[in-house]
Amino acid sequence: MVKRKPGRPSLSNTLPLNTILEAALQVFSEEGYGGTHLKDIAQSLGVTNPVMSYRFENKRDLWEKAMEFLGDKLVERFHAIQLEYNALEGIPVMRAYVTQYIYFLAENPALYKILAQEMGQKSWRSQYLIDKLFNPLIWFGEKSIESPMDSLKEFKTIPRPNFISIILGASSSFFALEQLLKSQYGSDVFDQEQIKHHAEVVNRIIFDQFEHKTK
Repeated sequence: MVKRKPGRPSLSNTLPLNTILEAALQVFSEEGYGGTHLKDIAQSLGVTNPVMSYRFENKRDLWEKAMEFLGDKLVERFHAIQLEYNALEGIPVMRAYVTQYIYFLAENPALYKILAQEMGQKSWRSQYLIDKLFNPLIWFGEKSIESPMDSLKEFKTIPRPNFISIILGASSSFFALEQLLKSQYGSDVFDQEQIKHHAEVVNRIIFDQFEHKTK
């Protein structure tokens, strides 16, 4: 049980937890874990340090809660896809997952920024992201290709590490290279038409070859 200081900061009840977590994600994604302090997040919210200290044990506690909040939102999005496409399986569902993952990245740019910061090294933070975000995410993909459909035979021969890295890399690099693509091609990667086009291109490059062989 976390010991709280006596008394209750005036904004501790009125400031929604999700508002704090969204602000934390923004600061962590821009400054990195090492460069972020609770006071930075408090300042971005226009509150004092005691408000943050009352709600969170320390910076690690806040970081973990923010990542769990982000992971829960993503899993909720994938659950919605699962319900909507409950009559489908295999590649059509995988297309839907990839599309929604790309839209999720566009709506939550903190995700790909934090992944770039953390996933290249072994740490408690990278392990936390694997446990709370990627394991549930990968479960949806694996579940969608469990059936013995003929159209999936060749698809299943792709080594999983390569497939996952291609999907995640292709999805996020479009946004991570925002300034390059704007400079070279005048593309606004966060424009809705550009997001839609990117999702279509990623799906076409990855999945069309398998679907066309069965038609």
